[in-house]
Amino acid sequence: MEPKQTIQSSQEGFGILWKGYLTVPFIKDWYELSNQWAIPKGKKIRIDLSEIERIDSAGIQFLIFLKKRTNSNHQVLELTNHSLAVLKVLDLLGLVSFFGDRIKVKKEHANEVEFRYGTRKVS
Repeated sequence: MEPKQTIQSSQEGFGILWKGYLTVPFIKDWYELSNQWAIPKGKKIRIDLSEIERIDSAGIQFLIFLKKRTNSNHQVLELTNHSLAVLKVLDLLGLVSFFGDRIKVKKEHANEVEFRYGTRKVS
């Protein structure tokens, strides 16, 4: 599914809703969409991932690239409303703490992600 984004601005920054597949065939499109952002330094960029239906390792690499690019531009990147597809991949790769975003898991999806990496089991 081809990438689409909707951008809304507020006083603190910009909210961007992403829809589609964040996968290898579409990374170039996502990159071109992100290059269209005219967001001043010091502003927060909040990307809503609730409509991301699929994500692969290329999609994760792109999110890491965006995190580093926004940091170097003195901007704050916040990923919100992670879809189940995104949560599963972040969980599998142990990258939740890298992004540092608040994660909300719906009750019906609680059994599908564990977030157990880096925790110590007490016997």
